[in-house]
Amino acid sequence: MGNCAVVVHLIRHEKTKANVEGKYLGWTDESIVYQKADCLVPIRAKDVYGSDLKRCRETARLYFPDARYHPFFGLRELNFGDFEMKTYEDLKEDARYRRWIDDPGKATPPNGESFAEFEKRVLDCFRQIVAGSGEYVFVVHGGVIRLLLAALYQKQSFRELMVEHRKVYTLHWDDFRSMKGGEACNRLSVAPITVNGNL
Repeated sequence: MGNCAVVVHLIRHEKTKANVEGKYLGWTDESIVYQKADCLVPIRAKDVYGSDLKRCRETARLYFPDARYHPFFGLRELNFGDFEMKTYEDLKEDARYRRWIDDPGKATPPNGESFAEFEKRVLDCFRQIVAGSGEYVFVVHGGVIRLLLAALYQKQSFRELMVEHRKVYTLHWDDFRSMKGGEACNRLSVAPITVNGNL
């Protein structure tokens, strides 16, 4: 990696009970299921950036026990409003929900956050953190990673992207100027995280 390069690692937090149950989990501060496990993470970090919610803090502690964690409100998941902690089955007959899943860019969850607000919040926070060349590690939410991949990799839209747990999504730029200028990353690689016999 050259001196001017930028490398960004994006990791989704470990699963919570709501994730396992298929619920929309935004700003609810729920803990991860596995607090103690043997983890094989393919990267190392002295500093980890992420959401201020427990599931990201706890995952960072699990994956990078010796790193300093830097929490940011701006890296939270979308605020799902009235859809929070509900499943598709709970919501499928709700016309407001149908409008939202048909076009989340235009419809907003009742008492929640619009996609435009979410996008601005996350990208502003990301640019505040990634302010120069170097290597950055983030532990964040699935929606945040999808948004960043759509904006920075530019190969698929937010709706087309799927982001898994226990994967490291790594974006590479040859120099910071190209990234700051809005150019897509040169390449994206994905590596697995192994946790205690793949619990």
